[in-house]
Amino acid sequence: MIGSAGARRNPQILTFRGPGRRARASILRLVIGLVVALSVVGLVRVADAGPDQQAGGPRIERTVASADRPSGQLYRAAGPVLSTDGGLLVFWSGAGDLLTDDTNGAIDVFVKDRRTGAIERISVAADGGQGDGPSLNAALSADGRFVAFESRATNLARGDLNRSSDVFVKDRQSGAIERASVSAEGAEGNGGSFRPAMSADGRYVAFWSEASTLVSDDTNRTYDNGGYDVFVKDRLSGAIERLSVPLDRSQGSADSVAPSLSADGRLVAFGSYATNLVSDDTNGVPDIFVKDRETGLVERISVAADGAQASADSFWHPVISADGRFVAFWSAADNLVPDDTNGAIDVFLRDRQTGAVERISVAPDGAQADGASYSPALSADGQIVAFWSEAANLVAGDANGLADVFVKDRSSGALERVSVAAGGMPANGLSHSPTLSADGRLVAFWSEAANIVADDTNGRADVFTVDRAEPAGF
Repeated sequence: MIGSAGARRNPQILTFRGPGRRARASILRLVIGLVVALSVVGLVRVADAGPDQQAGGPRIERTVASADRPSGQLYRAAGPVLSTDGGLLVFWSGAGDLLTDDTNGAIDVFVKDRRTGAIERISVAADGGQGDGPSLNAALSADGRFVAFESRATNLARGDLNRSSDVFVKDRQSGAIERASVSAEGAEGNGGSFRPAMSADGRYVAFWSEASTLVSDDTNRTYDNGGYDVFVKDRLSGAIERLSVPLDRSQGSADSVAPSLSADGRLVAFGSYATNLVSDDTNGVPDIFVKDRETGLVERISVAADGAQASADSFWHPVISADGRFVAFWSAADNLVPDDTNGAIDVFLRDRQTGAVERISVAPDGAQADGASYSPALSADGQIVAFWSEAANLVAGDANGLADVFVKDRSSGALERVSVAAGGMPANGLSHSPTLSADGRLVAFWSEAANIVADDTNGRADVFTVDRAEPAGF
């Protein structure tokens, strides 16, 4: 398993070419369960109030102290989320001692103000009532006012009777909470909705759902196809739109998941098994797409610069830059760029303006990674890319035999391993699931290491935040 300590790479992953359609539908359902399982065992307890991250501050801080480590398939795990300026960190936790009135025994979504150390529980009703089910997988608006998240709680909003996961949005200013995964008329979905993304102003919320009642004529749910589609809700007008359809608005032929929104909410990147979203999709593997909500056009991202189709899977949580120009994703394909012969999953970035495709997970001298790389995060302008990797040859001196978090500066080509102690000591536990502030200066990630900061004696995974503007070894 990729998440097992000490495992540098998994041959089953490196040779993966994708299951059949029935198996894929089962995998999607399994992933939902894995995410919930991650939340159950990833019980986190917030560390002491962190310092204001100004110039001259510490390079690395332990922002969240965990009571147990995440488990499961970490390359599909949700990480913490930083606000645009990096001042806020949103995370989810099953710990009951973060706040004195947290007595529901359920996983909740929290926001920590890294400057003051203040903690706020997000997954509560407008009257402060505690959620009666787990909440996780949060997204933030640019100013941190709105928080979108997934929850199985039935008492966060009125009329929630579907006994399924829903997507909610909390207004931290007013305390109001609304359910986003409903039809334009307010009818609730007849299936679960998951993993939201949010536009910068909080108006648009994207998510994926198995519900067939959110829009009319949603009839693509079959035994072979779980019927997962990608939707965008306009919180201002109440309108909801299904994005995972071709230009002629016919049904997608297979599941679509994991949306990422441009800052203005116009462009949506997502992964899909469907073969009819664009013409000439004949490679028989999942791909990454971008939908333009204004024109209805769908663009396949996971192709080579000359348009050649990917030779293997490109899937799970692409990320789009704020202006929509760049899309980062990970893929097992070996033909997206020339000379890809490492037989490993790599992180790629496509420039939608020029059509160029760049392999991110390579050493500064161009050497190919000797292990798999996953889960990219982007700065707002797409110039800084964070990811985690099992490779041992991306930077000099990587001898810990564990997954680490890296940050690539596309402008200079520089590659930095950030999951190290302040003095440069390699982490003694695996690190994964990074997120970036808008300017790329701050990177937060999960780590099981006990030596990144002093006095880390809890024996559990923690969330760390690195200020890349401070020199290594500070």
